[in-house]
Amino acid sequence: MGLRVITTDFAFGRHGRMSNLYKQCRTLFWRRDVCTSSSSMSAPVRYPVQKDGRTTVHVLNSLTAAHDRKSAKKEPLLLMNKNVATWFACGPTVYDSAHIGHASSYVRFDIIRRILAEFFQTSVVMVMGITDIDDKIIRRSHEQNLKDFRELAGFYEREFYQDMQHLNVLPATVYTRVSDHIPEILTFIDSIIKNGYGYSTSSGSVYFNVDAFTLERYDKLASQDLDVQHDEGKEFIDPEKRHPRDFALWKGVKPGEPWWDAPWGKGRPGWHIECSAMSKAIFGERLDIHTGGRDLAFPHHNNEIAQCEACFNSNQWANYFLHSGHLYRKYDADKMSKSLQNVVSIQDFLKTYTPNQFRFLCLMSKYDHDLEYGPDTMQQAVVLHRQMSAFLNDADAYVKGQICCKPFNEAELMQRLETTREEVIEALADDFDTKRALDCIMKLAHTCNSNFSQVSEDTSGRSPGAVAAVATYINQVLSNLGLHMSTRSSTQFDQSSQAMTVALDTLVNFRQDVRRWALTDQEDHGISSVSQSSHGDSDDVRQRRRKLMKERAPLLNACDHVRDTLTQNGIQIKDRGATATWEFVEKQKPVKTEDETDR
Repeated sequence: MGLRVITTDFAFGRHGRMSNLYKQCRTLFWRRDVCTSSSSMSAPVRYPVQKDGRTTVHVLNSLTAAHDRKSAKKEPLLLMNKNVATWFACGPTVYDSAHIGHASSYVRFDIIRRILAEFFQTSVVMVMGITDIDDKIIRRSHEQNLKDFRELAGFYEREFYQDMQHLNVLPATVYTRVSDHIPEILTFIDSIIKNGYGYSTSSGSVYFNVDAFTLERYDKLASQDLDVQHDEGKEFIDPEKRHPRDFALWKGVKPGEPWWDAPWGKGRPGWHIECSAMSKAIFGERLDIHTGGRDLAFPHHNNEIAQCEACFNSNQWANYFLHSGHLYRKYDADKMSKSLQNVVSIQDFLKTYTPNQFRFLCLMSKYDHDLEYGPDTMQQAVVLHRQMSAFLNDADAYVKGQICCKPFNEAELMQRLETTREEVIEALADDFDTKRALDCIMKLAHTCNSNFSQVSEDTSGRSPGAVAAVATYINQVLSNLGLHMSTRSSTQFDQSSQAMTVALDTLVNFRQDVRRWALTDQEDHGISSVSQSSHGDSDDVRQRRRKLMKERAPLLNACDHVRDTLTQNGIQIKDRGATATWEFVEKQKPVKTEDETDR
């Protein structure tokens, strides 16, 4: 049974008091010995894991690979608690609609979450932070003449949840909003100041003192100029800021901006402190996994690490940082970004393609690799989805005796199935290599397809059990990766679906009988098929064949019309010699050309 989804609406009451369920979730992971002001630093513990916390998964950890990913070695994924992974994911800044660049990151990490749960029996407790206080939100609220920034943030937060649902992304165990965690943020900042790593200014702002923290400790994920904090904007020239690399923990109040009371003066949280404080609110001082897009590694995640280590007086906070690659539009040198005005919203994308097709696109490469979006790559995803659907439907038809083909070597097929199981687990354990895992199951499907394509009238030596085992396994793998494959068998769970299946079977069989009669002359045994001729036929035979073809053409045209109409409505009929089968296919939407996608 899955964990209950807890939103911050449920977690906090009207007056900010936490609900009992929220407290229980927080207490499960929270240690009371964090955020102390002791000057003694705890000994560095690389992987504070309990006995049997080891998994068979190896990952490329950004903590050890940030400076040289090409030569970095993958590390074993070790968890603090056996079969339980604590995971904090950076969520959206809700000032505008999400685009498919965002979606690629969320879908890729959703796939990893499913892999840990379904293939490696790990219960994942995921917290996703929602940034609903930010410069962009405030600016957009002013542009739209909104009195309360929460109107804008609330609208786009709800839209984000809808987008994720449409893309079949599992909801987080807990969603945490910045605006619901101001008390926790203030406590977090106060601990940093008391521990000697923060300073306040006369304007009411508070900065993190990187020099006091030392560059050696600070440089965890930085792969660029440490003297530049790209997210700080105008704060870079704050005269009371001691060094350009120092970053804001608390921003002093400015005219027209929301504010909260704080010991240092009215203001609002800085960007980086939000995630650190919200993670601590649920998980305490330790965290297994932290994820986000690669662009968040520096400065955001780097600063999160510094804040947590400064607050907790420790040398280790999160054990693993995983970063997803960027999504690029074809021919664009820069990643998809709202600031570059080269985005495709999730809603617009789904007018042309399906959630399954987008997920296949994400599965076709490793999560940390860049992803190219364009007609060519989407066509590859469409074809891959179509091939997998076709195999599952053909396998279902074969098991039900509707396909007569070359006999299978059952022993070889079952051995191939077992080998594929091992190869898939090996691929997924290797830093979640979904591309290799997909290749493995595609090869297994092709093994069956090679037999399906060889039509045979011989019905002896059938292997429905072995083929069903292969199809069940492949469908299970795809389902575990978050793909909902529409197959004939998937409709047979309720009365209406069963009735539709019977109706389609009857229609397809009737159509096949009509085609068979229309293509065969039953009166003159000298003509075996109306549509076939040979050089030895007499003039009378050829003349009769032409006459029959003309007479029966309306029947064949009607059969074609039935097939084409069903195809347009997501049901494909496949004629297989003496038999015919049907299957569900996703309706084909008009695909934009390269020129149209650039408009």
